[in-house]
Amino acid sequence: MGLKERLNQTKRYYNRNGFRKTAVAVTERIFTKENPEFAYKEAPGEELVKQFETDLGEAPKISVLVPAYETNEKYFIELIDCMLRQTYTNWELIIADASDEKKLSNLVIEDERIRYLELPANRGISNNTNEALKAATGDYIGLLDHDDVLTRDCLYYVAKAIIKSSPAFLYTDEDKADEKMHTFFESNRKKKLNLDLLLTNNYICHFLVMRADLMKELRFRPEYDGSQDYDLILRATAHALEHNEEVVHIPRILYHWRTYEGSTSVNTEAKRYAYDNGKKAIEDFCRKKKWEVVVDPTPHLGFYHLYYYPDVFANRPEVGAVCGPLYTFGRISGGAMKADGTLYYKNLPKGYTGYLHRAALQQEIPAGDVRNMIVRPQLQEMFHNIVGDPKKVKAQDAITKSILFCEKLKEMGYIILYEPTQKRG
Repeated sequence: MGLKERLNQTKRYYNRNGFRKTAVAVTERIFTKENPEFAYKEAPGEELVKQFETDLGEAPKISVLVPAYETNEKYFIELIDCMLRQTYTNWELIIADASDEKKLSNLVIEDERIRYLELPANRGISNNTNEALKAATGDYIGLLDHDDVLTRDCLYYVAKAIIKSSPAFLYTDEDKADEKMHTFFESNRKKKLNLDLLLTNNYICHFLVMRADLMKELRFRPEYDGSQDYDLILRATAHALEHNEEVVHIPRILYHWRTYEGSTSVNTEAKRYAYDNGKKAIEDFCRKKKWEVVVDPTPHLGFYHLYYYPDVFANRPEVGAVCGPLYTFGRISGGAMKADGTLYYKNLPKGYTGYLHRAALQQEIPAGDVRNMIVRPQLQEMFHNIVGDPKKVKAQDAITKSILFCEKLKEMGYIILYEPTQKRG
């Protein structure tokens, strides 16, 4: 992202959130460096050749849908090229073009796998995508924006994952790229399916691939345009959890999200209505669950916070405990933990939001620090038998007691929720 885009982004953040929050956010961005281990590295040529020559057996057909509207011709050529260069070949590309002038038709390569649909009018991204969805003949269906590209090995890894477990849907890691697709940055290394984290933002995003029958059943809802993928993912997640179907995360960067002024990847104000519709999608999910919640936006567009009434325990019987962060000298010293007691967000300064704002987001966690934990009323006796008085737990004993209590919770079928705004009582 160039300096001009950074300055414009900062100005928009300031207009929404004021000086203090902007100063903290800018300071965090300045002093936070990208982890080189997360950076995209193109697969070597010999690996790509090996993939091309690999027989995957009964390989699924993957349909890739592209709703196009006034698409930059250069971007479109690169999109076609990224498909033709896939090491996995059992795919079809369906382009639903709603542009006023159908210039793209002259750029479509003659290939039986590529299907170009001329839509008579632009009826919005959901309706346009639904037209492409009707034409899809694949076993699984993926969604590709008209100005982005897939890596050459994307569909190969998707197909392998499908063959292994036939999931309800799957998703890959992604990153952003400059307009010329020369520089890659802001790698999004995602987590496995985490419902509570998903309810705070659409971290799944690209590249989403879903079983064809499920996507055709759910379809895209026009009233959620701009966040139509988020709405689809929330409804598909509800289906997968209800029917005990697998959701797979492929931990590889296989999707490049192009950035340029005017795109939502750079200018989050470009489609402000999308974030309002994201909030609506979350509210719809909660309404169907019969949860009493208020969904509020956070200072970062596209990120949300859920407030449960009267509390989370009254709404969600699966939640056994809620854990918040602890600070020592203004830095995180306790809170969300891995199952082995390793601390998430360790030493992160107070007010900072961390990688992809995750330190400021609600999420299910493997374990939580008992020194800032609220437990379900019927579990309080067990809590005090294991922990005692949480205010008297010494730092050196906190990890052991936290792991022990959280293991007991999980054995009983409960989950632990991280609440970043929770203060120690």
